[in-house]
This record gives sequence, C-alpha cells and structure tokens, in this order.
Amino acid sequence: MPYFVCARDGAGQIILKRDTREAAEKKAADLRDMGYFEVEVVVKDVERAA
Repeated sequence: MPYFVCARDGAGQIILKRDTREAAEKKAADLRDMGYFEVEVVVKDVERAA
C-alpha cells in the first residue's frame, strides 16, 4: 500500500511516495525539520485488477 508525504514550503507543494508507513513518517519528520509546513502522510488504498 503506497504512502504519500505531502508538504508545502514558500515556493509550492511537494508529494513524495514511500512504500512503508515507517519510511513515510521518517520523511515527514525530516521535512518538518527542514522548515516545511502542512506536512501530512496520506494512505492511498489501491485496488489491483485480477
């Protein structure tokens, strides 16, 4: 299940994809430390075709 880290800075918004929740939360913490704001982790439930 993919996890997306969404964040904003003065120039715009970035969206990063991570494969695990732990990796997404670590990147979100890194972005907050770098000064990004409105940082959130979004889970996308992707249905796979059979």
